[in-house]
Amino acid sequence: MPADTTFTIEGMDEFIDTIDKMIEGIKPDKIEPVLDKAAGKIAREVRARAPVGPTGNLKKAVKKKKLLRWFGSPSPYIVAIDRKKAPHAWLVVHGTSGVRKVDPPQMVKIGGQPALITQTGVMPPNRFFAEGIEAKQGEALSIIEKGVEKILGEAMK
Repeated sequence: MPADTTFTIEGMDEFIDTIDKMIEGIKPDKIEPVLDKAAGKIAREVRARAPVGPTGNLKKAVKKKKLLRWFGSPSPYIVAIDRKKAPHAWLVVHGTSGVRKVDPPQMVKIGGQPALITQTGVMPPNRFFAEGIEAKQGEALSIIEKGVEKILGEAMK
């Protein structure tokens, strides 16, 4: 018959206490300000790169938004374009291809002067949104890393 084997792990209680402190330290109300700061950094860069038309609505439409919490997790933050304020954003970001007839023709003001629009033209894409994210992604991740490190350091004291 095999002999009974017993294992004893020393320091398990301390390990469990450390994990509990870490979990307690990363509460949503502590991490969300860090995520807010990182998203704000990206939103400012995207706004700075947005082309400015006669109304400036595209630049004004770049928003930082806090989403809902789920099951006790911190709320994620996103940077997005408000489609109600700038419904043309998709066309600016992705461009247009080919000429399209506008039926019926539309009267608009361009530079304060009335103009009759009878057709649209080709517009190359302006990747200001993706370029803004790419430019500040590293800084945003660094903000989150330092913030989490600080929160964990405080929790472990």
